[in-house]
Amino acid sequence: MLENQSDKKLTASATKVREAKKRRVTLNSPSRSILEVRSISSSSKSVPHDLIFGIFTRLPVKSLIRFKCIAKFYSITITNPSFALVHQPYLEPKPSLLFTCSTKHQSTQIFFAVSQNGNRATHLLTIPPRFSRYTTQSVNGILCMDFGICATICNPSTRQAISLPFPFPKNSFIASTTNFYVNFLGFNPNDKQYKVLNSWGNYKMGTTEYMVFTLGTKKWRRVHGGPNYFAQRESICISGIIFFRSWMSLGTINRVAALVSFDVQTESFRVINLPRGAPHNVDTSCLIQLEGRLVIIDYRLDLEHYCLWLLEDYCNEIWAKRYITFPSYLEKRITGLNFVVSGTIDTGEITMVAQCLSTPFSPFTVFYYNPSTGNFRRVRIFGLPNYNALNMSCNDVTVTNYVENILPLCQQAS
Repeated sequence: MLENQSDKKLTASATKVREAKKRRVTLNSPSRSILEVRSISSSSKSVPHDLIFGIFTRLPVKSLIRFKCIAKFYSITITNPSFALVHQPYLEPKPSLLFTCSTKHQSTQIFFAVSQNGNRATHLLTIPPRFSRYTTQSVNGILCMDFGICATICNPSTRQAISLPFPFPKNSFIASTTNFYVNFLGFNPNDKQYKVLNSWGNYKMGTTEYMVFTLGTKKWRRVHGGPNYFAQRESICISGIIFFRSWMSLGTINRVAALVSFDVQTESFRVINLPRGAPHNVDTSCLIQLEGRLVIIDYRLDLEHYCLWLLEDYCNEIWAKRYITFPSYLEKRITGLNFVVSGTIDTGEITMVAQCLSTPFSPFTVFYYNPSTGNFRRVRIFGLPNYNALNMSCNDVTVTNYVENILPLCQQAS
């Protein structure tokens, strides 16, 4: 008798598992209509919630975004902050490139995603109505847009953008006397927390204050120990450390700069002296990561080369100098353009793009440089906005690496 009851329980359990697998295939099938999916969701009450949660953790972001609109329980499950921590799709999303383009008079910014191997770009999100002075590189698919006294966090995967609270009232004395106001985005891989570091420097007083906002909280916190420098609008987060360059002095000639690092976990600062000859200005250079280490790329050296300054040893501040030699078809004397380095991709290749939609290469072309072999390759991008000869502000374009992320921003700040 006991054996029969045990067999019945095992059979019932196996049946539920088989039904769950069928639902997973059905929900993931694009041929199913919305009405059919809704009829399936109505019977989901008979399936344990933890089983549904487990199935959702294996689905791609695109499917999860659709399912949020089908049932309230689905939306609650997917937008739970803990869900993003355990979400591991059955088919891992391939890393992509994220393009940011501006519209007329730079009134809005448009985000497009495209495969690293090129092809047609997909529109993800449009941010109205302001144009950010600076947008961070992608941190696990999340970006921070700097609008001066305020910052906006953006997740193109979920088509969400939220503005963080003001660190201080807009009509306060600090707001009226603040210069060099910049926001940086970082991620701590140990506790999976995203943090925004805010730096504002008052050049009249010669002082700089720093504040931190942890996504998932409601208030900024002041942090101490940062240098009284004036941050430039750039940053990169590598292994839980935010790097950015700051002016040490503000003389009109021969400004002096240093590299500043901020540990996202310990919330501590460190000043790193730049090697002799390394670029100081973000207008002629940028920060990228290569093999998990910081690199400063110099755009100024000459027409056929770029210089790379690699931070080989972070603890002992040991730098190494390397070069990128252009093929003849990329030289400025032929193209009339400066090709800037925008980052690296998962293959270890360095990404090089023009800063303008109008290039000698049509359609828009991304070049990859392999530091190991010294080889270049190109991919073509279709579907970006057309070049506007009557309004040059519409032609700016930036590129960063990108990966899908289901992190719900609506519950990350208020």
